[in-house]
Amino acid sequence: MNAKALAYKIISDRKEQAEETARKNSEELLKDAEYYALNSECKKLVFEIARLGSQNKDTGDLNKKYSELSERRALRMKELGKTPDDIVPKYFCPVCHDTGVTSEGDCACLKELVYRIVREDASVPGNGMSIPEAAAREEAADNPELSSLYKLLLRYVASFPEVRKIYLLSGPVGVGKSFAAGVVAGELMRQGHTTLFLGANKLNDRFLRYHLADLSAKRELFAPLLEAELLVIDDLGSETLLNNVTVNYLYNLLTEREFPTIITTNLGEKELRNRYTDRIFSRLMDAENSKVLKLNGRDMRLRKGLSRGEKK
Repeated sequence: MNAKALAYKIISDRKEQAEETARKNSEELLKDAEYYALNSECKKLVFEIARLGSQNKDTGDLNKKYSELSERRALRMKELGKTPDDIVPKYFCPVCHDTGVTSEGDCACLKELVYRIVREDASVPGNGMSIPEAAAREEAADNPELSSLYKLLLRYVASFPEVRKIYLLSGPVGVGKSFAAGVVAGELMRQGHTTLFLGANKLNDRFLRYHLADLSAKRELFAPLLEAELLVIDDLGSETLLNNVTVNYLYNLLTEREFPTIITTNLGEKELRNRYTDRIFSRLMDAENSKVLKLNGRDMRLRKGLSRGEKK
């Protein structure tokens, strides 16, 4: 389950709990005969007042009577150890009432929860750091290569999802590829985008399970790979090549995905071609749909540079 789906579940559970607590409190009050009678009379008066009002008829002293009964009901509620607030759901978020959405889109509570989950999810590198924070850290460390990378990734996030379909971050071990990919994933998760971050070994395991699964179970395994708004494949090349599995399904994935993908790898171009065949190599290096960012450890060389008006 990705961070956004998990956040929705947490918020849904909050909503259910708040409404269940209010319902139980109401049921407990209604077990008292006096409260039950007062509450019933109040409901009848509310209905009658509304009915007469809709017909533009005089409601007489009904409003006064309702006020008196309502006060008696509140007093009896207090005697039973309850308040009016106890029978109203206490939603965690007063803005969206624990639905996670507003008329303007995802609620701020959902975005904040996604951000917290990202920070706590050890499977996603980056420690929940924002791109500006990462860029500032690299500037302070006098690392122009990574500082330039994060400035580029900031534009990537700002333009998302109108970006190149594949971003390939390549370079030696330890230059910060996975961390950078995790920072981007975290940034987009906070914005509410569905993001799936998988190491190459975990992705390969999913390919194998898909290969061996019954036809009825196949979609459930492959659909998240296609439907996530951002897919990160980390450390491509570290997985074991499985005959009729790894290369075949990786090609299918790169061909069928309509959303952006970020791939990190320690392999150079020659190694990628030899390991994954020309079909996959051409997908990764397609100038129209892919951007290759090669980190050398100090000075980053952007093999597919940005020019004015070029898609990021």
